[in-house]
Amino acid sequence: MTLDRFSSMQIFVRIVQLGSFTAAANEMAMTQSAVSKKVAALEDALAAKLLHRSSRKVVLTEVGSNYFEHCLSILAELEEAESQASEYTLKPKGLLKVNVPLSFGQLHVMPHLPKFMKMYPDIQLDLTLLDRRTDIITEGVDVAIRIGELNDSSLVARKLGITRRALVASPEYLKQQGMPTSLEELKQHNCLVNSHHANIDTWHFYYQEKEVTVQVNGSMRANTGYALKDWAIADMGITILPTWLIADELNNGRLVEVLSDYVPTVFPINALYPQKHYMPLKVRCFEKFFRDIFASEPEVCG
Repeated sequence: MTLDRFSSMQIFVRIVQLGSFTAAANEMAMTQSAVSKKVAALEDALAAKLLHRSSRKVVLTEVGSNYFEHCLSILAELEEAESQASEYTLKPKGLLKVNVPLSFGQLHVMPHLPKFMKMYPDIQLDLTLLDRRTDIITEGVDVAIRIGELNDSSLVARKLGITRRALVASPEYLKQQGMPTSLEELKQHNCLVNSHHANIDTWHFYYQEKEVTVQVNGSMRANTGYALKDWAIADMGITILPTWLIADELNNGRLVEVLSDYVPTVFPINALYPQKHYMPLKVRCFEKFFRDIFASEPEVCG
């Protein structure tokens, strides 16, 4: 099989994954007409139609769907062979696209990246910090860090640590509204919820080794812990936050724990990458680096 055939297969795969000739052309720094010609040449060589193309979307034919699966397998084997060959030099290299949550990334990923880059100078890093979930396959992400339970079986997950959380409020809010003495009393309070989580109005706790839940409500919600922390400090209500985000505030008394016998469920911290037959060396180095880092940080893995 020629290198040109491999190139055409790569283009075809990215068109399917991105759902667009234009998006694939932009990602590969090619013109749209060049991408179209590659696919047309591939279809001519196979004597089969692979894609139906409309103004809005790209749809695989039955032959195209079968060919797509084979392409994924072939390209994965090629990448694995190249990765194994490069590992003999023990120098991970190339572009590493990383996606992490905003608050966690700013506090526990970004500060360590200069050290990582000094250890692996042949890697080029592309970091994205977002609190919304992204499709890492479509966006070509090599590795993502996610906090919470996972439901995407098409991704490989490696556990890096855990996130402990606490139910907190400001002393002034509790002075004005009263300290709740049971989960039921939370229903009478303004609860600040994270809109990024599933079932955002249901809070889960462990109490005396049993899981318990409470339905809460409030006037404010946000998709980032930074906003919830600031609102809690501003005496706006009660919220649940990761202990790594509020360690300083708990120590200086700007926030205090509420119902400390009720422990919010612990969230895992995972490294995710697309399901392949192997983990590229650059990804393996990134994962090991941060697993070691997090193991030394009690707020993350404590």
